[in-house]
Amino acid sequence: IAQYPDKYLSFITIMIWSTTALLALLATQVDGKKAKDDFKYPKGMPPPPELWIEGVASRLHAQEIYVTETPVAVWQTHRIDQAMWNCIARYHGGLNDALTKSAPSVRADAMYHTSEARAMCSVFALNKLMPELVPASAMKFSMWLDEMDMDSSIMSNEEARSMASDGNQSPKVLGSVVAADILDSLKMDGYNHDGAKNNNGECSFNCQRFSDTTGYKPKNSPWEVTDNKAWQPLTEHDSTGFFYVQEHVTPHIGFTGKPYVLTREEIDARTLSDPAYDYEAETQTVIDTVGSLTDTQKATIEFMDNKINLAGGMIMRLREKYKLSFEAQVFYHYGYTSAEMDTVILAWKEKINHDLIRTTTTVQAKGTEQITAFDGSTINAYDWTPYMRVMPHSEYPSGSGCICTGVHQYVDAFTMGAFGDSSIATEWTIDAMSSNVQAGVPANDVTLSFANMGELRDTCGTSRLWGGMHFGASVPDSYELCDGVGTKAYTDLMVPLLGSAQFDEFMDGDLVDLFGVPSKPTGKGKGKKNKKGLRN
Repeated sequence: IAQYPDKYLSFITIMIWSTTALLALLATQVDGKKAKDDFKYPKGMPPPPELWIEGVASRLHAQEIYVTETPVAVWQTHRIDQAMWNCIARYHGGLNDALTKSAPSVRADAMYHTSEARAMCSVFALNKLMPELVPASAMKFSMWLDEMDMDSSIMSNEEARSMASDGNQSPKVLGSVVAADILDSLKMDGYNHDGAKNNNGECSFNCQRFSDTTGYKPKNSPWEVTDNKAWQPLTEHDSTGFFYVQEHVTPHIGFTGKPYVLTREEIDARTLSDPAYDYEAETQTVIDTVGSLTDTQKATIEFMDNKINLAGGMIMRLREKYKLSFEAQVFYHYGYTSAEMDTVILAWKEKINHDLIRTTTTVQAKGTEQITAFDGSTINAYDWTPYMRVMPHSEYPSGSGCICTGVHQYVDAFTMGAFGDSSIATEWTIDAMSSNVQAGVPANDVTLSFANMGELRDTCGTSRLWGGMHFGASVPDSYELCDGVGTKAYTDLMVPLLGSAQFDEFMDGDLVDLFGVPSKPTGKGKGKKNKKGLRN
């Protein structure tokens, strides 16, 4: 070494360089394997085209969301759709973020732009969101990830954003970023989902989700009517001896809720005049209608009352007819629930502005007068109820009429814009003796056929009158109030969210292995492409 120092130093240098290079190579291989593992699609997870219905809705909507009051169920579903859309946008080169309506702050590299990555991102995002969106489902949803060998741990907002900024593009990291953005936006959407505020100001303890923040108080008590036109909270029970009185659900959202299709100025500008009901005549019409219901009408009332089933049934029929990819389904359904959000906000604003009495109160006020109940029996008027439960909110206008108007016009705009079809015909079968209201109804299977979405909307609205939940003007006036919202949800919200993408190429779900080997299409909606660029 003393004789040839330069040679030995060169040798040592070479050894150091070689060792460093070898370690770097090994690290690259380890990182590459980890990256591949991060994107490995779980065997137990439904294929992307089936994720929305068979994966998500079956675990959330069919379990907890369907029993939630309408404004909250719509809010929950809309945020779920929003998370899935934003995951798709992060694994696509041209789509816009649903929150900012501009390019996402972080996009994955093109090699990761696959349906599998988008689907996995969606599941991770929803897992992080569940404790805030649907707390009752949080544990079950997390257990589902465990069953699929997906990491169900929840990253903090700071950790997720830091890892994304450092270049981590895995579905768990980007899904967590998507959820973090939505969690931030929940604080400003006016729904008071966490009960951080109440009518006294900031909540300090025992905070209740979706509490009123506007100081609404009903003019009538549950036990006495002092204003014969104003809403009276009804008394309900659980059939086990527990009785409770209604509080008007989310009375604040019509004034504080964030719209997604219209502007707040447009929401506020839409108003309805007093319907000027002749309550004596209207009440008699309600009694006569409910007392002469047919099995078909009863089945239709129950079917149309369940907006969760209606929404799920529509997306399944569209998926079957047009072979919609996962991306197409999320595109469609985010617009659908955005239309619902704005129609609910509009309806709730006018419900509070008019604050009108329900049919239950006016019929029961007839006391011992003998009338016919929905099952055909003769009863005292004070025992009367409509065919369906009366929800805890005032009568005018019909929330269902508003929602179904938005749905009608949105679906028509979607089928026309995406496929050139002016509407879609649907058929629905209601099983014999499936009623949850009256045993043995309907006596036989009932088939409802609608040539287009306009017919479905009209039946949806009319069913509220058949069931005795509303007086006459409530339904047609709701059509007027919410007219055009569904169309704008497609033209003004969803089309711009495509950004630089085209519907046909974007809607073709891409199932490929991330490292170059095509994967086998699985599940419904996968196969050869048709002329629309969708898989048959």
